[in-house]
Formats: sequence, structure tokens, C-alpha cells
Amino acid sequence: MKSHLPLALFFATASLASAGEYREFTNTEGVKINAEVLDLKDGVVQIRRGGTNFDVPVENLSAEDQEWLKQWDMKRQGLEDEIPYSELVFEDDFSAPAFGEKWSHYKSAGVIQDGVLVGKTIDIKDHAGVEATRFEGRKDMMVGVKFKFAGPEAERFNVWFDDKDFKGSHAGHICNVTVSPTSVAITDAKTGNMENSIYEKKNAPGGLDAETTEMLKTKTATFKVELDRDEWHQLRIFTKDDTVRVKIDGEEVGSFASEGNTHETKSVVSFTTYVNDVHYDDVVIKAAPVDK
Repeated sequence: MKSHLPLALFFATASLASAGEYREFTNTEGVKINAEVLDLKDGVVQIRRGGTNFDVPVENLSAEDQEWLKQWDMKRQGLEDEIPYSELVFEDDFSAPAFGEKWSHYKSAGVIQDGVLVGKTIDIKDHAGVEATRFEGRKDMMVGVKFKFAGPEAERFNVWFDDKDFKGSHAGHICNVTVSPTSVAITDAKTGNMENSIYEKKNAPGGLDAETTEMLKTKTATFKVELDRDEWHQLRIFTKDDTVRVKIDGEEVGSFASEGNTHETKSVVSFTTYVNDVHYDDVVIKAAPVDK
């Protein structure tokens, strides 16, 4: 049985729940009620007291209760890792027929088709196709995206964290995650292969010396995976201090700590497609609030 008892009357007449899991809620007038939480949907929380269910608009609860309910909902969805990243920076579900103004492109033939981003490269011998979005710099971030390898030629894709104002590495590259059907690699690009002097040596006659080549092995970590090419997968990347951590389909893939990952102002996230095609959907970028 569900009741739509007016909120003021409900809070005025409520008493402690006799059993079950409950929380003490406070409405906007300061009245308190202990009740069990059942569901949260479309801005309404369903709670139970004394065997009766009540629907209460979340907006009628205190700010502390609203934040608690938000975290409760994330936990029940298995998204507790995202709780520290409470600031929404960017999101796109590609429901619009074309790219929004916050996207930029480089060497890309990517298109939005049937509600997804189809990543395509114009000429892989020149440069992989890049779709990027830029924002005010953040340190600790979460990037989420659904992806699918489309066809036998789809090799891999990269998710880059960059700072276009940083001059110490090629193109401001800070760190990246590379995903293929069989492996995931996490790389510190800032102090590794994209650091200016190393990048220049790598592209100069004679290439890298043996010492630098060995050093670069300490700047990346690779993990084995088995991803079905015909299925959609959910990628989550978390940066926290010097560590980048990766989850796919809710399962921990691995993490890698390196000094370059601590960069304070990661201000660009991009998706780089090798060769053709990778499909992307439901891009979300969040950041952890800066302590003041």
C-alpha cells in the first residue's frame, strides 16, 4: 500500500520506525522523521514507516538528506567509486544530430550516427582521428564512456588527459589509457614518451638511447582483458593524485601510479581512434571538488 500523505502532516505525525533499515530525515522546516528508504526516482524518494509507503519530493528534504540520497542511489547502482567526483564537467549522449560546440576535432572523420559517435581516422599514417572537449583545468577526474569495437579493423582507442597550456610535453599530453580487445595500458605521458626532450629524440635520426628506452618501461602498465567486439562495454577512468585506475563493465582492470599523473590542471579529454571504427556513447566527465 502506498500513501500520498501531505508532507507536513507526515512529518508532524511520524515516529521512529519499529524495524528495518532507516535514516533520520529532516524536511525543509526542520521536522525530523525516521524511515526506511525504498526507492528514488524522478526526484521522488519512496520511504516506509509503520508498514506504509510514502512518496516524498526530494526537494522538500534538507540539503544533507538530498546529498545522502544521491550517494545512496549511486551505491545501489554500483557507482560508489564515482561519489568523490561530484562536480559534473561535461556530458553528451549524442542524441543531437550533430556535434555540440564543446567538441573539437583533429585529423578526424568522426560522425554522429544513430545516436552514437562513430570514431574514424582520415589517414592513420598521418595521425589518428581525435574528438576532444576542453574545460577549466581539474586535477582529480572521472571519465566514463560506453564503447564498442565495430568490425575486424577496429584496433584500439585512447582516452587522453591533456593540458593545452602546458609546454613541457608534446601537445600538452599528461596521461592516457589505451583500450584494445585484448589489453588496457595506462601511461604517464608527461614524464614519459611525450616529455619534450624524449619526444624529440624519438622522432630524430637514431631514435632513443637504451637508457631512455628502459626508463620508459617504468612509465606505463599493461593489463590483459578479453572484450567481445560485438558488445557494448562501459569504461570508467579515475585519476586520484598520482594514480590512474581503470574499470570496464564494473570490474577492476588495474591501476598505475606515476608522478606525471599528479598534474594539477587536466583541461582536455579526448578520444583517439585507431584505425576505424570505434563507437562511443554516453560520455561523462566529472571532477572531485578542490579543497579550499
